[in-house]
Amino acid sequence: MRPAGTVLLLPALLVAYLVHSASPAQALALEKEIFGEVVVEEGEVVDEVSTAWGDVVVHGRVTGDVHSGFGDVTAEGPVGGDVEAGFGDVRVDGPVGGDVKAGFGSVFLERGARIGGEVGLGYGAVKEQHPDASVGGEVRTADMADDESSESGASPGAIAKGVATLGFAAAALLLAVVAPRPLRASARRLEASPGWALAVGVASVPVLIVGSVLLALSGVGLLLLPLVWPAYLVLVLFGAIVSAYYLGSRVVLATGRYRAGDTLAAIVGALIISALSLIPILGGLLLAGLVLLGTGAALSALVSRRRPLISPRPTYASYEDYSKAHREESP
Repeated sequence: MRPAGTVLLLPALLVAYLVHSASPAQALALEKEIFGEVVVEEGEVVDEVSTAWGDVVVHGRVTGDVHSGFGDVTAEGPVGGDVEAGFGDVRVDGPVGGDVKAGFGSVFLERGARIGGEVGLGYGAVKEQHPDASVGGEVRTADMADDESSESGASPGAIAKGVATLGFAAAALLLAVVAPRPLRASARRLEASPGWALAVGVASVPVLIVGSVLLALSGVGLLLLPLVWPAYLVLVLFGAIVSAYYLGSRVVLATGRYRAGDTLAAIVGALIISALSLIPILGGLLLAGLVLLGTGAALSALVSRRRPLISPRPTYASYEDYSKAHREESP
């Protein structure tokens, strides 16, 4: 399962919270959850299966679609619709009437797999197919879709990447101009304690998930979820910019262009982050690590903003010191 930036998509999956335990006699029921594994037992018939975060296992029969946002999907029983995993692997060992898709994962077609539609693979995904398995449609990859549309001048994938890069660079530039102090403070925390910052960033994800479940179960707390998740999304975006700013400042410091200040560091760092995201498989891991690293640094800076750093590491003069000194020297 690949974490390429996966936390940025979580708020879109908070659309409902419905837990329905169906029995074999409850035909055409729905199996939908926000968090947790969903299992369709043998002999059970349901209309649709979906979960935002968790695995899906189908031993029985699903007349409609099977979907997991962040988790693996195993379909051993018959599925009448599509089988899809946004961030996870798909394993099929039974008949599927529709398509099989893996956005950021691999597809495994076992001996009993009979796919009526197409098999869709995301960037860098792979497909393993047993000789006895069959696919009625084509096996399409994201790269193939880009190639087919290249005749029009630019593929949708390339355009989307370009827009995302420009948007991220613009956000980093804007933050460096309007809020340089929290950006610098978070970058200092990242430099002083990178291991702690990464640990805090990684821990923030399960804390958010568990907290959201508790809020949802409390009833009244369910009203806070539309505020909590967008706030975390903003924090994650800020964390990504913190990591970008830190990387950019190191590059700017190494090239001696201190006079350009925070804006150049933010732009250079944003371009570095965007370039890393293009590396298959490894790029997704690096991107997720940098985002969580910056998020943890931001949280650490927020908690300790009134206290000095505890046992800061001895480092060479920082980019901020160089930049400030050269600004003062400028006529």
